[in-house]
Amino acid sequence: REMGPPVVIKGGYSDWGDYSDFGGYGGKGCMKGNKGGVMGSLGTFGGKGCYGNGFCGGCMGFKGKGFGKGKGKGKRGPSGPDLPRTRITTEPVTGEVEAWKGKYGFIKPTVPVEHPDAQRRDGKIYVSMSDLVGGLEALTPGSLCQFHIFSDPSGLGAEEVRLVDGDRRR
Repeated sequence: REMGPPVVIKGGYSDWGDYSDFGGYGGKGCMKGNKGGVMGSLGTFGGKGCYGNGFCGGCMGFKGKGFGKGKGKGKRGPSGPDLPRTRITTEPVTGEVEAWKGKYGFIKPTVPVEHPDAQRRDGKIYVSMSDLVGGLEALTPGSLCQFHIFSDPSGLGAEEVRLVDGDRRR
């Protein structure tokens, strides 16, 4: 059977004639009365009843707001500032702040670190806000800082992080 042209229904709703497997376009959507077409296998596109993105996955057998989010990132390893640590430096090292994202960031060491986990984040070292000392509450990209490097199950991190004397960027 071939599908004919869509039939416009009063109020801006449309339907593919008697082909109820296709739902409809426009309108208020299938989740609020299905005025855009009969609740069919392919759903309703556009309208208020859809999940804000113009596509109503509820008509297609998908459940709730999880529609379209993919499989996720899979099982993640341990993370966070409270993992058990092993300090790998005896003297402080220096580096430049690459990024600061509110409560954590990344530092690029001035001299590359020789450690099996060193290339895990392209040579960048994780730093948490809880590892800042000397009254620091945040870091600014481009700032030069001094720190010790530790290893934990999630990779390398920086602790006892302070700005290098003369660098007042915060």
